[in-house]
Amino acid sequence: MTVIPVDSENDFPRAVIFDMDNTLHDLRRSRMCAADALMAYCGVFGDLHMYSLNKNPPTLIEDAVSLYLGDGVDADFNQCTWLYHTLELACISPFEGIEEMLNELKSAGVLLAVISNADRPDMEKRMAALGYGKYFELIITPETFGVKKPDPLVYHKTLEALGVSPEETVMIGDKKNRDVRPPRELGIKGVHATFGSVDKRDQICAVDSPKEFLALFKKS
Repeated sequence: MTVIPVDSENDFPRAVIFDMDNTLHDLRRSRMCAADALMAYCGVFGDLHMYSLNKNPPTLIEDAVSLYLGDGVDADFNQCTWLYHTLELACISPFEGIEEMLNELKSAGVLLAVISNADRPDMEKRMAALGYGKYFELIITPETFGVKKPDPLVYHKTLEALGVSPEETVMIGDKKNRDVRPPRELGIKGVHATFGSVDKRDQICAVDSPKEFLALFKKS
């Protein structure tokens, strides 16, 4: 873990930008639970875990369920997709220490934003389920600016909306090729959230918990 220097009177940067899925909450766990329950409902243990965790189009769940049913599972597609979405949302949960981290940053006057590649309806449902909306000045989805990570425009527009410079800003996320390296190229301090990531640990700056993320800013 590398301590990030800050140029302010307190210990924190002016703004922190978060990725959402697998950074603020454990989406993989939610999908595993939803897949387990759906397969139990259908009475067939198949490849739904593989389909739902390894595909990444906008119609992720629909595609995964379609492939699962295509393996010879006798069940109604619409009923299965509804059940999967309902169960995934019901199983959503934060990583340990996330709420305490958000509270401390917010209390310190840090501006908080989220940039997610999830569609806005899904993002809004997850935010509501977690109760996180109160913490963030901005919630950015692909619909907001018409672009998504890692397009540099989404970071530029977010900084402009927050009224901060790259040097005053930190971004944390689980995907190095979306949340860590591209912001660094713009001068934002990128942090790899290994606690939600399947990527190999970033060698420049990585944290294993929300508590470690807060510790990055503590002056020695």
